[in-house]
Amino acid sequence: MRRSYRGGGGGARFVVVTLVLLAACSEPVTIDVAPPVARDAATAVTLPPPPVSVVDAPIALDLRIALGALEQAVPRQFGDLERQIRHPRNARQRFAFEARREPFRVALDGDRLSISTVVAYAGRGWYDPPLLPAVSASCGTGDTRPRVRARVESQLDMTPDWRLRTKTRLTSLAPYSDTERDACRVTAFQIDVTDRVLEGVRGLLRRQLPRLDRELAAWDVRSRLARWYGLLGRPIRVTDSLWLLLRPGAVRYGGLALDDTALVADVRLFATPQLVSGAEPQLPMPPLPRFDTAQSEVGDSARILLEARIDYATASGLLRDALVGRTFSRWQRRVRIDDVRLVPVGDGRVAFGVRFSGAARGEGWLLGTPALDARTGVLTIPDLDFDVATGDVLVRGLAFLRSEATLAALRAAARIPLTGPIDELRETVERAMNRELADGVHLSATLTSARVVQVAVLADALVARAETTGAIGLGIDREVSARRVRRGSR
Repeated sequence: MRRSYRGGGGGARFVVVTLVLLAACSEPVTIDVAPPVARDAATAVTLPPPPVSVVDAPIALDLRIALGALEQAVPRQFGDLERQIRHPRNARQRFAFEARREPFRVALDGDRLSISTVVAYAGRGWYDPPLLPAVSASCGTGDTRPRVRARVESQLDMTPDWRLRTKTRLTSLAPYSDTERDACRVTAFQIDVTDRVLEGVRGLLRRQLPRLDRELAAWDVRSRLARWYGLLGRPIRVTDSLWLLLRPGAVRYGGLALDDTALVADVRLFATPQLVSGAEPQLPMPPLPRFDTAQSEVGDSARILLEARIDYATASGLLRDALVGRTFSRWQRRVRIDDVRLVPVGDGRVAFGVRFSGAARGEGWLLGTPALDARTGVLTIPDLDFDVATGDVLVRGLAFLRSEATLAALRAAARIPLTGPIDELRETVERAMNRELADGVHLSATLTSARVVQVAVLADALVARAETTGAIGLGIDREVSARRVRRGSR
């Protein structure tokens, strides 16, 4: 009896089943997953307080007022060659002099204000010998006259109530040099006219120095300080809903400098600038704090904490640029990304919605926690992964989308550069800070760099915080050169 082989029928059934399965696999996988449920709105953004900023605020006293009073009190020309003065120790000798001084000049050495002048003079001497007519001689009556130099110094100090206190005294009065030109000795009679001129100049100056102290003490430092301190306490508009608060604190006196005829007090304001959003803050006028002295060099550095807010529509747009059109395929199964969106979930996480076409249709979701790449200033989502509901759908037909290779590609593309928004905000704040606060009071700022230090997820936006550095200056009496003030006060 012949046996017949029936194995061929089983092979046909295997082919049919395989074709059915392949046909089923070729059908698109429908992904219809609801967005993850949001938890608490967001975690609070916390940062340590920023370092204290320093605002350099030179305040100028125009010395021309005080010098003008001294110029008027001490005549430019004094003495008379025809007015004979008896020698105090020799009744037979008489002398006369005529002097003309130059304008006063000012200099500053530390906290000592020096005011000096040069006096050129001529002298005559008479001698009454016994039984003979009087005889005379002169010096300095030609084109070249002998000279003496006079210098007074004011010890300058600032009192705790912001008043300028001075004590002026005559510190030097002597011939301009030890050469023959600057001596006026009528040798025939042993009359030294130089000594007589020195006595005359000394008397004039000593009588007028109290007036100079009164003029300097009349300078009202406190009122001017209180005025600009109050101006700095006002909110500075950056945009319609963004305000810069300088938040002034301690004020310190850092020394004096001289700019031409202006005495400049180097006053330093310590502040903690802060950006706030919303309506204009209503703040009380800050009172001028007590006087303090700068114990060390603090420079004029400033640090401002910037806060750039990137709403989720903007963030989604940035992600679309990087992801829409990307494809993933395996075994002739091809999936294309058509759209993406980013929404907050809570606990510092975001949900990453991806709309697919091709072998998968619909929207799936990935979850992750935004993190800062401090080296590049880029927001990344290094733990991005499909949520449970989306993963369950994919495992039934598109498991390759859950592979490490696919997730690595998505994580690499899901990046939001933060340096652009931060730099734009820095420039906006810098422009807002360069402004006239009032007549004669100009706020200036240079913000040179910004470094992203933290990112956080809020209910309405991603927040990137950056620390910007630079310098803030307050020009009071704008004719004073800030460059010269800083150089003189260091």
